[in-house]
Amino acid sequence: MNSEVVRIFDEQMKCIGQKTREDVHRDGVWHETFHCWFTLLEGSERYILLQKRAEVKKDYPCLLDITSAGHLMADERVHDGTREIEEELGVSVTFEELIPLSIIKTEIKQDTMWDREFCHVFLYPCDQLPAFSLQKEEVDAIYKIKLQDGIDLFKGKAQDIEVLEVHPGQQTKRVNKADFVDQVDYYRDVFERIQETVK
Repeated sequence: MNSEVVRIFDEQMKCIGQKTREDVHRDGVWHETFHCWFTLLEGSERYILLQKRAEVKKDYPCLLDITSAGHLMADERVHDGTREIEEELGVSVTFEELIPLSIIKTEIKQDTMWDREFCHVFLYPCDQLPAFSLQKEEVDAIYKIKLQDGIDLFKGKAQDIEVLEVHPGQQTKRVNKADFVDQVDYYRDVFERIQETVK
C-alpha cells in the first residue's frame, strides 16, 4: 500500500507532481479518486447501493460508503478507475456505461490522516441486482437504501433510516449518519445529483 504512487495537485487541480499514497494522507495533499455509485430501480422505487467497508480496513472499517471507490494511481487516468469496480465488487463495467456526475472536492482531517481529494464521481444505474463477488479485504457486504431516505438523512430530515443487506445476506437494520464515513456534505450533494439525473 505504501508504495502506491499518485499524482498530486494544487487547489485549482493543476498537477504539481507525485507522492506516495501514505505521504498524501499524512501531509494533506490534494490527489484524485474515482467514485462509482450504483443505483437500483425496483418498480417505481430508486435505491442506492452502499458498500460496508471491511472490518480489516485501516481507514473507516465497518462503515457504509460509496458502492465502489479508489485512488487513481500516477500512471492512470479517470477511465482506468473502472478497475476498482471489478476488484472490489466482481462486477465488470465499461467506462462508457457510466454517467458522470461531477468532480467534487472533499476533505477529512483526523489526528493521523488529512485526506484531500478531487473525486471523479460517476453513476451506474441498474435494473437488476448485479452478481457481486466481493473482495473480502475491502468490502464486507452490499446494502441498499431508498434514494429519498438517503437524502432525508443527510439533509437532517430523518435521524435514522432502514437499510437492507442485499449481498451476501438479507439483514435489515436501522442506521444513522454515524454508520457512514464522515462526509455528510458529500453524500447529500451526490444523492441530490443522482435524483436529478435519474428523473
